[in-house]
Amino acid sequence: MRISPLDIRQQQFTVRVFRGFDTHEVDAFLEDVAQDYESVIKENSLLKEQLAMLEERARGIAEREKTLQETLVTTHRLAEEMKEASKREAQLLERETELRCEKLLEEARAEEAKIRTATQMLKRTRHQLFEELRTTLERYHRWFTDEVMTSGEGTEPKG
Repeated sequence: MRISPLDIRQQQFTVRVFRGFDTHEVDAFLEDVAQDYESVIKENSLLKEQLAMLEERARGIAEREKTLQETLVTTHRLAEEMKEASKREAQLLERETELRCEKLLEEARAEEAKIRTATQMLKRTRHQLFEELRTTLERYHRWFTDEVMTSGEGTEPKG
């Protein structure tokens, strides 16, 4: 079950007459925890939105890469047809056609390399965002655990 900031703010504790908690101190602590927790929730939501946006970009790049690969196949097929046609023509026309095909393939490969680089960059960014979120959550967990352990030491009766 997930605890919301509202749950933290509305939490009630049993107060004992002689050994109870200071209600103002507990209320202040719960308010601090609720505010921090609310900040973490907002940050998590923002990171999820950013991740969704980056994943959408990655899908767009993948679609463009697929189109580029299909274009490369088509370009290759056309180059072969042009080679066959140029064989029937003069040797000079054959060479000019081959040079044009090579240029088209080089441009297509250069574009493919750009798309692959962009995809790798997006994957690294996504991984970095995940790591930053994990680190932040671990930091808040350690802080919260330290606060709970620290605040819990002075409340037990000595005996």
